[in-house]
Amino acid sequence: MKAIAAMDENRGIGIKGKIPWHIPQDFKWFKEFTMNKTLIVGRTTFNTLPKLKDRECYVVTKNSPMSTVGFYPTTTNSNGYVGKKIHINHLDGVIKLNEPESNNWIVAGGAKTYELFMPYITEFYVTHVKGEYEADTFMPPFEHLYNKQDVVKEFDGHKVIKYSR
Repeated sequence: MKAIAAMDENRGIGIKGKIPWHIPQDFKWFKEFTMNKTLIVGRTTFNTLPKLKDRECYVVTKNSPMSTVGFYPTTTNSNGYVGKKIHINHLDGVIKLNEPESNNWIVAGGAKTYELFMPYITEFYVTHVKGEYEADTFMPPFEHLYNKQDVVKEFDGHKVIKYSR
């Protein structure tokens, strides 16, 4: 499983449910990387997403009614983007059930979702945003879990580093 994120020099990733910076090249990178893939996000992140063309979305929640593995009730955000709900208690079953497709799954935020999926993420693509921004949500420590780092992209002083195991 893969993940994608962006964090500033203080590990900030969000402020009041939004991205603290506007970096068009990073949005372009996100689109290229996630196109025709399945995104896994938390409820707060899902609520901020626009309709993402050609990307399916799973929303991790602890508030949805309990459901059996393999049955995914849907949810729609204010932008009309429809996602399938995964109850937090069913993560292991969902991952095992979808293991053949899990290489096309990308964890895309927020902080609690990254932390929850960290044991399954084998490749983590992180844009290191130059500078410090006001933030109320921060990336949990993850670097110690990966033994290899490669710079895969650079733009305007920002670097995308691929962390892998």
